Amino acid sequence: MIKVYKTDVEQTPHTQRIMEEIRTLIPGSDPSFDLEDCDKVLRIEHFSGKIKEQDIREILTNYGHSMEILP
Repeated sequence: MIKVYKTDVEQTPHTQRIMEEIRTLIPGSDPSFDLEDCDKVLRIEHFSGKIKEQDIREILTNYGHSMEILP
């Protein structure tokens, strides 16, 4: 399963911490940011379980960022 989100994350020290928290929340996941894309895309790939958008939103909010689901 792959989920893609539009974010307002810029190149910050938080980027690595956000991805680490996602990996902890969703074991076996592979989150990545494409900060050069106009949508500052957060892509999360994983093969088991379900991604809860609210949990991802909470992580980003804790670092002062927002997100929206991309189709």
